[in-house]
Amino acid sequence: MTERQKQLDHVDPLDFPGAGALRNAGSVEPPAPWAVARALTMVQSAAARETASHGRTTAPLRWWHLTRRRGVLAAAVTVAAVAAGITFHGTGTETARPAGEPSGPVRAESAAVFLERIAQVAHTRPATADARYWKVRAESAYTGVKPRPAVDTYFDRSMDIAVVVTDGRTHRKPGDFSWRLGPRKLESREALNRLPTDPAKLVALMNSSREYGGQSAFLQAGTLLGSTPARPEVRAALYRAVARLDGVTLTGPVRDSAGRTGTELVFRGAVATDHLVVDPRTGVLLETRSVTTKGVERGKVRRTTYLSSGPADRIG
Repeated sequence: MTERQKQLDHVDPLDFPGAGALRNAGSVEPPAPWAVARALTMVQSAAARETASHGRTTAPLRWWHLTRRRGVLAAAVTVAAVAAGITFHGTGTETARPAGEPSGPVRAESAAVFLERIAQVAHTRPATADARYWKVRAESAYTGVKPRPAVDTYFDRSMDIAVVVTDGRTHRKPGDFSWRLGPRKLESREALNRLPTDPAKLVALMNSSREYGGQSAFLQAGTLLGSTPARPEVRAALYRAVARLDGVTLTGPVRDSAGRTGTELVFRGAVATDHLVVDPRTGVLLETRSVTTKGVERGKVRRTTYLSSGPADRIG
């Protein structure tokens, strides 16, 4: 036996701070998926810093490398062991499918891990510019109703008028326009951006056990993400709040109705199964879809595809 083999035989893989407590804990209840997502993010950041500090190498792993990185590696192993019960395992060969089709293999991560990653992307996006209007270009469809072309809607800053442009025709619609989250009406951009950025407080406001105006909290969050000028901190908090809702699952890569590739999340609510499609590169919400599962409307689908949204100083 070589000297190196003798050294490796004496390596204790649990020789790191906190290992005793981990060993003594035995079998414990797994933590919430969102908590594991945050932990995995911390481990990934630590590993990245470790790699950056020592540079890249293609040489085989040496004994002194193993000793020097044992803390980081042990932490990664520990978190991975905890997370193993909640992550989905794919083959790595998944391809995008049309939204709503049965899913094949998915990425090797849970909905919570994916949403935490998207929250970080959303948080780093620049804040939207201030302008008189907020313009949303969207296409909507409902089972049994003739499809309509995309519509441009301009929300005035006062939120008491909306200008709708369809097929080159402009319509001014006075009224009380507002966004909603749970029981709260958001009647201005300022009210929207006063939403709490603590995900736990947002979840309490959303109350996932109820539906408001026929929409689940999951779908309401998707509407806010797809159609409002919410500041980056609020958008990130909404994604983290969605991660804390019971029953949210990740189904994998899909194509939305406009042919764009995104990642689909699903929530099975009291009267409908709701879907969100998110662009994983930008954190932009591409599409919402709700399939009614009860009552006379069972099987009917309501879809909104967000083609673009952003500030506008004038109509047209």
